[in-house]
Amino acid sequence: MAAVKPDAYDRLVAGGWLRPTSVAGLLNLTSKFETAVARLQAALTAVDPSDSPGPLWCPPVVPREVIERAEYAESFPQLLGAVHTLGSEEAVAGDPASPTDVVLAPASCYAIYPQVADSTLAEPVFFDVVGHCYRQEVTSEVGRFRSFRQREFVVIADDGYALQWRDEWLARGEELLTRLGLTIEVKPANDPFFGPVGEFMRVSQLQQCLKFELVTRVSADDPGTAVASVNSHRDHLGHRFGIRFGRGGEEEPAHSSCAAFGIERLVLALIHAHGDDLEVWPDFVESR
Repeated sequence: MAAVKPDAYDRLVAGGWLRPTSVAGLLNLTSKFETAVARLQAALTAVDPSDSPGPLWCPPVVPREVIERAEYAESFPQLLGAVHTLGSEEAVAGDPASPTDVVLAPASCYAIYPQVADSTLAEPVFFDVVGHCYRQEVTSEVGRFRSFRQREFVVIADDGYALQWRDEWLARGEELLTRLGLTIEVKPANDPFFGPVGEFMRVSQLQQCLKFELVTRVSADDPGTAVASVNSHRDHLGHRFGIRFGRGGEEEPAHSSCAAFGIERLVLALIHAHGDDLEVWPDFVESR
């Protein structure tokens, strides 16, 4: 397998979990792996206090206009994957590829903001979404997927409630993953902002304690990988999508927070913690 360390994946292939492809960061997952995914999804559904019936499944692409409105490309152009078509009538002469009106979804939550865009909310609104995401990170590091699934719980509310909700999900996520047998370390974190102002944005995010990651090992030689995170967006997406919160003429731009769980990374962590026999893994959903 080109550009991939053979020993990093040998045990996962031998254990019946995955099959490598010819490029780094892209893997085929077996039915055994998907059995573990289904158990994990059920556990996440069960701990959501909003009584979600399960996630809304989002497609692997999102309208380009949504990403533009969110200003994602301004902050993370190095991660974004665009979708082009070949042989279209609009193709520029000499270049057979022309951009379409969609891009690869960098996170599952971008599907939900248009649902409440340009509106005023009087009560907190909760979302539970999952989808296939893509980020252009070419590496052979175990757990660093270019194509992956992300389960996200999102709230849109006022500033105080959105921050409280984030902190509650940080504690909830740590408790769940610890119960599943993972050794979790909570770390302040920042996103990989790009460009001249990227360093300022990273420092600001850390200083304001806007993002925390839940870190554990996903393989024997892994010093620690973020398998989940909680993030306060403050009112950035409220501004960008025209979402306001309040009533009686006292509306302000809405704040939002999310709790995101990397599905494939979490399953790798569980394999590392519990081995290849699913029958001896702990129960994922507590009996009530």
